[in-house]
Amino acid sequence: MSQKYKDKIYKDKKSRIKAFKLFKISCLITVFTSTCIAISISLFTPNFKSRSLQFPNQVSLSEWKFLSSNNLEHASTNGAIASRQYFYVSPTQEDLRIDAMYVNGVASIPEALGLLGLNYSSNNLSIRYIETIGYYALFADRERAYLSSCINPYGLTTFTKEQFINNRNTYDITLERIITYAIGFTDFRDERCLFTTISVPLINQKSVNQRTDSLSEIHQKLEKIWINWYQNWKYDFPKS
Repeated sequence: MSQKYKDKIYKDKKSRIKAFKLFKISCLITVFTSTCIAISISLFTPNFKSRSLQFPNQVSLSEWKFLSSNNLEHASTNGAIASRQYFYVSPTQEDLRIDAMYVNGVASIPEALGLLGLNYSSNNLSIRYIETIGYYALFADRERAYLSSCINPYGLTTFTKEQFINNRNTYDITLERIITYAIGFTDFRDERCLFTTISVPLINQKSVNQRTDSLSEIHQKLEKIWINWYQNWKYDFPKS
């Protein structure tokens, strides 16, 4: 083997070693930079999940006269970021109540009902679905009929834990959200929920003719109110 060939091999080996060292340095710099960015994000990125929602004193509903509203103090004490209760009356003097709670991390609406002191049996609970709106549940408790659901920041409304998780996986695990999280514009996961419970009496005791609606008619009434309520919040839900 000639000396010239040996020198060439030596130079090639030396070049590979140098290139490998530069690669290692580059990797270390990348890891260090990424770590610094991650720490900065965790320390200085605002907590979007805790952003408060200012409920309006009045929300208009078609075919119902607004009466009053007040804060749900016990709901806020038990973890709701914000809450409000709205009261309405129909032309036949039937009362309507809407409990609204802005919460974070509530994946199971049945658990959230406990914040309102509501009980229900799985035997009289029915989960329904409206296309373009989502899932909700109908049930009865203490002589009132209820409709309950969670309005998500993105996607369909949900009721069960599985529906909530599926909705979050669909709208949170996206390239756009990962990028906005990396630059500090959003949280990585958005687990906020505008929990809504609408209720009317099972018997219209204030009606002049003492008319009693069938359960099917009451459900239709609740669904109509729900659609109206959802449309009020569809574009006003706070974004992150």
